Amino acid sequence: MSKTLYIHGLDGFLSDEKRTVLSKYTQVVSSIMEFRANSVAYYDLLSIAKEKKVDFIIGTSMGGCMAYHLSLHLSLPALLFNPALTSRSVGIDLPTQDKIRDTYLRVVIGGQDDIIDPIQNVAWLATHEKGYMDIKWRNTLGHRIPTDVFEEEVDGFYGRM
Repeated sequence: MSKTLYIHGLDGFLSDEKRTVLSKYTQVVSSIMEFRANSVAYYDLLSIAKEKKVDFIIGTSMGGCMAYHLSLHLSLPALLFNPALTSRSVGIDLPTQDKIRDTYLRVVIGGQDDIIDPIQNVAWLATHEKGYMDIKWRNTLGHRIPTDVFEEEVDGFYGRM
């Protein structure tokens, strides 16, 4: 069975409901990250991904930002929910990468997100992403991802794999 690294958002965690959804498709690897206290969280996640030999990466908000950079660095497919690509309230050391993606990237953007500006996120992706990517705009979605939306998007992601 494949392995997926799930990276939660700032001050978040992987809920039991979402773990159950993911477990239908993959073995779940997830650690609680203290992003506020750990400016090198990216490198900790990189170590986990390599050690556990993950095949996919999924992230939400701050975790979506981490997942974006990790998936590019490791050449792994990724699913991002409202990734904090344009603004972050905490400082995280991220690598500078000028690489063309060679794996699938799916990004789910909530049109009603009041934490991460959805228009700026799409503009950032259009400017920085050089590889294969699908952006799914969900006009009525806010920053938090309800379990039913999570399940639908996860199903679509793994369905492409």
